[in-house]
Formats: sequence, C-alpha cells, structure tokens
Amino acid sequence: MKPSGLLEAIVELSQERGLDQDAIIEALEDAIVGAAYRKYKEYKSIEAVLNRQTGKIELMHYRIVVEDLVDPHNQISLSEVRRLDPLAECGDEVEYEIDSREFAGVIAQTARQLIFQKIREAEREAVSEKYREKIGEIVHGTVSRVERGRIILMISHSVEAMLDRREQIPFEKLQPGDHVRALLIDLKSDGRGPQLVISRTHPKFLIKLMEVEVPEVYEGVIDVVTAARDPGRRAKVAVRSNDPDVDPVGSCVGVRGTRIQSVVSELCGERIDVVEWSEFEEQFITNAIAPAEIVEMTLKSEGRAVDVKVQPSQLSLAIGKQGQNVRLASRLTEYSINVIPWELPDLGEASKLVGDLADLAQRDTENSRKELELPGLMGEGLPELGNRAQEDEETPREKGNDIAADE
Repeated sequence: MKPSGLLEAIVELSQERGLDQDAIIEALEDAIVGAAYRKYKEYKSIEAVLNRQTGKIELMHYRIVVEDLVDPHNQISLSEVRRLDPLAECGDEVEYEIDSREFAGVIAQTARQLIFQKIREAEREAVSEKYREKIGEIVHGTVSRVERGRIILMISHSVEAMLDRREQIPFEKLQPGDHVRALLIDLKSDGRGPQLVISRTHPKFLIKLMEVEVPEVYEGVIDVVTAARDPGRRAKVAVRSNDPDVDPVGSCVGVRGTRIQSVVSELCGERIDVVEWSEFEEQFITNAIAPAEIVEMTLKSEGRAVDVKVQPSQLSLAIGKQGQNVRLASRLTEYSINVIPWELPDLGEASKLVGDLADLAQRDTENSRKELELPGLMGEGLPELGNRAQEDEETPREKGNDIAADE
C-alpha cells in the first residue's frame, strides 16, 4: 500500500465506522510493534511511528548504554557509543532503525489481525461512551430476533439491545421487523461487545413517554413527579404545575383524552390515572386513592403507614381489582395504605345518652312549674292584679258617657 493510500484508508475507515483517526493510527502502530516483537523475540524495546505527512512507517529498536555489556541485543557499551558521541552517558538510549522489508509478510499478516482487533475494541468503547450518557432515556430500535423469550433489538447497524422477559409488557407480542421504543436502563459488556439493557415496564418509561406526548411536560411547565405501574394493566402518575394558571391533570389528559391516549396505545392499553401531586401528605394520599373518597384518615407515627376509612359501598373501589388501586397508590405515595370500612357509632350508647338528657330536661321543667305556684304569686298577687285591670277597662267607658251627657 502506498503511503498516501494508507492515510486515505485510515480516513475512510474513520468516517465509515465513526472512529477517531488517532485511535486508528495508534492501533496500527501497536499492531506493527506486536508483529515486530514476534519477528525479533530477543528485542525488548521496539517502537513504530506513522509519519502523517508521508504515510511511511518508521520502525525503531532501542538499546540502552551500559558500562558492562550483558545483553548485546538490548544493550550497548559506553565505550562503543562514545566513539560516535563523546557526551554519551550510561542510561542513554541509542535508536536503531529496523528494515521492515525483512519481515514485511509477517508484519502484514499480524498487523491485519491486530488492527481489526483494535478497531473492534475502539468501536466497543465508542458505543459504550455514547450510550452510557443515554441511560434513563428512550431509545428506538427494530426487533431483530427472539431468543428464549428475550427480544433482541438493533439500535444501529452494530449495536444490539436486549429486552428481557421481565422487562416486556405482559401479553405484548413483538415480531421481527417491529419498531419499538424502550427505556435504556443499563449497559453491559461481554466478549461480544457492549449490550444495551432496555425496559418497557419501568415506571420511568411512562414518565419519558409523557415528556414526548405532552408539550407542557417537555417544556418544564408541568413536572411528572412520580409514577407507579402494573405493566399492561393500570398505572398512576402524579403531576404538578409550575404555573398556577395551568391545570396539570387536564393538560396531561388532553381534550377528550387525546394526549394520554397516545401513551396508553404505546403501553398496550394500560389504563393511566393522572393525579395531582401535593406537598401535603394527607392531600396527596387522598388524590392517589381516587376515585374512592376517604371519610377519615389516620397517619401512624411509626413508619410510613396510614389507615384510611371509606364508605362500605366504596370499599371495593378503594382496594381495586386484586388490590390494584391501593397497591399502586401505596407505591405512588411511598406509604403503606390500609383501607378500612367506615362504620356508624354504637347506637345503643347514643340512645342511652339521649334518654338521660330527656329525663334531665323533664326534671328542670317540673322544678320551674313549682316555682310559679308559690303563694306570694298565685294566691294573693294575681287577684289584685285582675281587679286593677278591670278598673282600668271601666274608666274609659265612664268617661265616654260623661262626654255624651254634656253634649
């Protein structure tokens, strides 16, 4: 290969594989050094340098200057060196150029293998560096194959992602060629190179989908605080608004549920309850247990536990099918929620209390009547008052008769 042709090949390889040119050149130099060591096994210090101007590979062997010569392949005596350089000292290195033509075939064959190995390593490192920064984000891929329940996606021409069985939505059937979105949760490396680990059941996958479908969430006007999922069946999402004029629940649901329906479709019909997050724990728990209505709530002092009482008619609604509603509410609020049916107080005790109050009121009434019947009031005072009233009624009539007689 001509020098210019070698450099052109490096540039082309760099652009095709998306690799750094310096990394390719370093891999080439290491490969040539490795091949030279195979040829000259007695040499301990060999260095190869690619001249980036001419494209020529310069191969050198270094020998150390010593007082007493022990290893003639890697050492040179001080007296011999001083014939050429009087200022030489022990410990200096003398550079010898190796004629690469002596082992061109060996170098070519070995270098080819090592170059490809270095390129694969560089590709793996580039992939690892690229996708390590994307952990927690959504990636797109195409189903390549299914292996013992695991689904393998191709993210790019050489990057595979594994969707394990436990990270798949139940009852979802993915076939080769299907385009899939998933959450990147981990990055593993093995002998075949880096492999992405993705999930479609992680709660954060639901949060990231809402960022895509709801502009207010993407712009930061609304925050999706937390989410809890029963994949493929039901989920709860807590949201809050950073703008008092924006309704967080209504914005996420959309007109007639258009926005949330897109997320539901992506999650294979998973029913999503959007509730408003609150910094007040009692209010947040009340929102999370919806659509059931809480009659009474008791926060326990030990641990994050709470007892909530609901009407007996809403007990099944609060618990949900197979405990689904209360389980998701517990995950959402990070509280252990115990649902209890609310009951009326004991009517027997209440009736007895009412009877005692009635007896007391009756005794007060009788005592008041006895006070009104005392002799000073009913025996003497009342007739006298009656006579006075009669006299007052007759006086105006007599005065009227006197006026008529005068006329």
